[in-house]
Amino acid sequence: MTSQDAVRRLHLGLIRGASLLVPVRRRSDWWQEWRTELWYVLRECSPKASDNPGSILEATAFCLGAYQDAIWLRRRSWQESRIPARIRGSASVCLLLLIGMFFPAWGIAHFSSRVAAATSRIQVYPWRPSDHRAPCDCAFDLAADGPPLRTAQLFFDGFSHYAITHETVRAEAMPGTEWTVAHARSDFFAALHLPLRLLGPAARGSDKLPRLVLSDETWRRHFGGSADITGTKVRVGSVDAIVAGVAFGSSMGLPRNPNAWLLGSDREAGTDDGEFVVGRLSPVGYFDEGRWTLSAGGILLAFLLAPFAVHISTGDYSNRERKPALWRRSEFWAFLIAKITVLVGFAYFASLDLGCLFVKPSSPASAYIEIASSFAFCLLGLSWAFSDQQRRCPFCLRRMAHPVAVGRPSRTFLAWNGTEMVCESGHALLHVPEISTSWFSGQRWVCLDASWRFMFTPREGTGPL
Repeated sequence: MTSQDAVRRLHLGLIRGASLLVPVRRRSDWWQEWRTELWYVLRECSPKASDNPGSILEATAFCLGAYQDAIWLRRRSWQESRIPARIRGSASVCLLLLIGMFFPAWGIAHFSSRVAAATSRIQVYPWRPSDHRAPCDCAFDLAADGPPLRTAQLFFDGFSHYAITHETVRAEAMPGTEWTVAHARSDFFAALHLPLRLLGPAARGSDKLPRLVLSDETWRRHFGGSADITGTKVRVGSVDAIVAGVAFGSSMGLPRNPNAWLLGSDREAGTDDGEFVVGRLSPVGYFDEGRWTLSAGGILLAFLLAPFAVHISTGDYSNRERKPALWRRSEFWAFLIAKITVLVGFAYFASLDLGCLFVKPSSPASAYIEIASSFAFCLLGLSWAFSDQQRRCPFCLRRMAHPVAVGRPSRTFLAWNGTEMVCESGHALLHVPEISTSWFSGQRWVCLDASWRFMFTPREGTGPL
């Protein structure tokens, strides 16, 4: 066997290896194609193959290039098998993905106790120790920097207060343990509309002993989450009390994180660790001072800055070309509005989650994080929404595909230079200039009539163009 036969067999082996990477239904066609092209390459190289190794390297480079083609064909086959052509770039799939991104943020905001406490209508202010007047229903004006009484009555529809002490708590099934106990009036939870669960006869005042309301964490840790806890007698310091229920929801975010609330007792023992005035915002107050204003403010700021930071044009139509019908254009804009609506909802709840889950909801850092994240999420969402809309067919709302660069930058002012894309269903072409000029400042749509559709009809075993 001559050296030329050995080289030819080597090249055929390389081509055969490349063909094995091609999907089965196209393997024989590509094997014949590469084999034919290799024959022409070897014919050009054969007169000088014996005395010029560079010609052999040229034929070898062709064979190795076949591997690049085979890998691209295999990757394309995987994409077509994973994402069917009918849903690839589909508007409905886009909306479903956005909704799927929205619901986790919404779920965290609604089921997290920290977020629930931050978004509730409860406002807490420290009571000035220097003021010796006793807190009462109108005691909100005793809070530091609090509004006057008339304003408080407008913005709040309920007041109460509590004082923090550290007490040793004992029960029959629990040894002595030091708890953080909040001493409050008997109507503390009723005045503030705070939720309770596992209410028993003790909660309705059938026993003259002070009532003890456990926090959800204390109930689970020390009593194993037992549903029969109500009515249990507990020794809190020097006071006997009876368990009346378990607090959850908005009460979980009150300062000092008390283990329990002792209702209707005189505070006699324990270490004083602060006293707080608590108010429940009225609908007017919540609209004016509620937590929602932080995220809403960041979102509003993003909308105000969007015209300066986001390219909001979706393209022009040539006067000579037919435009989509009015209902098509309405559908086009309705899809954009739907995307923005879902993204705004995601920005609102995601910023709320970030501002409450990683720092204390009552800290100043929480407010800064919420405002900044709502602004960033909304601005990035608007930028993506318009960018995505600019690449969607105005007829079927599918993503434009198969971008092709046309022209050269050096001839921008003499000829067309930019990117052209086509709708896979044959509805329109999209011309996007590389550089905006006076005669072609933005992208332009060219609507195709029915005579073009035959070029985009997929053949059996192949995808669309």
